Amino acid sequence: MDKADFVAVVAALQNAGCRLVVGVPSLGGLSSRTLSPEQAYLLTTDRPAAFASLLGLTRPEYLEWHESQGTVYCSALTKEGAPCRNTVAGATWLCPEEWKARRAAGGFCAAHGAQEDGSPGRMGNDGF
Repeated sequence: MDKADFVAVVAALQNAGCRLVVGVPSLGGLSSRTLSPEQAYLLTTDRPAAFASLLGLTRPEYLEWHESQGTVYCSALTKEGAPCRNTVAGATWLCPEEWKARRAAGGFCAAHGAQEDGSPGRMGNDGF
């Protein structure tokens, strides 16, 4: 069955009152989401992309969010030049929308001078 036929069948089922619901891997388990016909097709071809679409993320964002368990990491670099792997204060187990916003805003860990809200403190991004 090609994409157009698949989408048409799912759309017909939805018009008849059916809903297609999927469990999206989320923090602490699964969250139930209703699929559009296009998302239902995407689920059969690229599961992570379908999950990302349902959560308002891109595929790479979804994979990072899921792997990090909703955690935003420090924006600083270590002395060796590698990204710091400490967490930003208060930025763990975040829902996708909040994770995306906090990740875009950046932030620093306590070791790199963060204040209580994760914003840069006296040391900023220069490290130790």
